[in-house]
Amino acid sequence: MSPRQVAAEPGAQLDSPAPLSRDAITHAAIEFIEHRGLERLTMRALAQQLGCGTMSLYRYVANRDDLVGAIIEELVDRSDLPELARRRFKNWQEMSVAAILAYKDLAVAYPGSFELLALAPYDAEPVSSHIERMATALQGTGLTERQAYEVLGGLDAYATGYLLVWARARGASGDASGPAALRKIRDIDEFERGLRVFVAGYEATLR
Repeated sequence: MSPRQVAAEPGAQLDSPAPLSRDAITHAAIEFIEHRGLERLTMRALAQQLGCGTMSLYRYVANRDDLVGAIIEELVDRSDLPELARRRFKNWQEMSVAAILAYKDLAVAYPGSFELLALAPYDAEPVSSHIERMATALQGTGLTERQAYEVLGGLDAYATGYLLVWARARGASGDASGPAALRKIRDIDEFERGLRVFVAGYEATLR
């Protein structure tokens, strides 16, 4: 299952949500980023998009950092990750692959906004609670607490690095006639193969 796609297609007319609320502001911010880019997101620009005054936003979000936190929480909610943390898996390998592929699907669905989640500190909300839920779920498959965090941290590092490079490089100009092996380094279709190599490596190490 792919992430719930709420943002409009690129190039579509952006609608102003009404009435104004924290959720409406968050949804509009994600839409803004996907159409115009993260670097252009400011409270003033978002207010203009929503057709309201900048100070009106501060009734629902404290500041830009608070807005970023809301965006990250919404992205996680739009993914399959919360459901996967509740599902029973027969082993940690199966769960790890499912979780990281759901993470990849989120990057593909929201390549502009994904960076906010990917680079968010582990010890800050809402990421810390999400990480703890995933680690607890991995322990439910038989891993110790130390092993669960080791596997989760390693696979997250692989996925975050790969997907950030892919998201930033997509659409960039380059020599399409270059070596096929070099072009595959940033090919999203190669992501799962690398993931399974990492999982096999951890399986051998933990054994």
